[in-house]
Amino acid sequence: MTMNRLLLITCVAIGCIAAPQAAEAQAQPNPDQNAALNAAARMTEGQRTYFQKNGAFRATVSSIQQDFGITLPASFDYAVRTSTEAAYSYVIPAQGSTVGQLNAYVGAAFLTPNQNPMITTIICRNLQPGQIRPADPQLVLGTLMPNPSGRLVQCGDGSIEVQASVVNE
Repeated sequence: MTMNRLLLITCVAIGCIAAPQAAEAQAQPNPDQNAALNAAARMTEGQRTYFQKNGAFRATVSSIQQDFGITLPASFDYAVRTSTEAAYSYVIPAQGSTVGQLNAYVGAAFLTPNQNPMITTIICRNLQPGQIRPADPQLVLGTLMPNPSGRLVQCGDGSIEVQASVVNE
C-alpha cells in the first residue's frame, strides 16, 4: 500500500469518524501545505522503494524526482540527506508571501537490520510555520509501546508525527 493511499484511508477511517468535532473546527487545509505533505510522503516512499530494490538510498532530490515521477510544488524547497542507515527528505517553505503560513516536513526511512520489517518510515511536521528545518526523526530503543523489537520511530523536537505516517515494510 502506498503512503498516499495509507494517509487517505486513515483520514477517512480515523480522522473523520474518531474526531468529527476536531475536523469541523479546523480550517480548510491549505493546498500548498497538502502538496508539501504529498511531496514528503512520495519522497519518503521513494527512498524506501529504491532501497528495497537497490540496497542503497538515493542521495539527491532530482534522482528521487526522476525515478518516481514526483512533482514538487514551487512553494517549497527540497533537500535529501542520507547515511548508511537512514534517508531524510526535507520539504521546507520557500521564500515568498506565504512562507509564514506554511509548515515544513521531514520524512525519514530507517533501516532496521536483522529485523522484520527491514525499513520503517515516518513523516513529521514542524509545529512552527516558516523556513525552519525540522529536527530529524529518530529510531530509538524503547518499551513504551507494544513493540517486540524494542525499536520505534519518533519525531524530533518541535515537530509532530503526521497521523498514520509510520510504515513498517
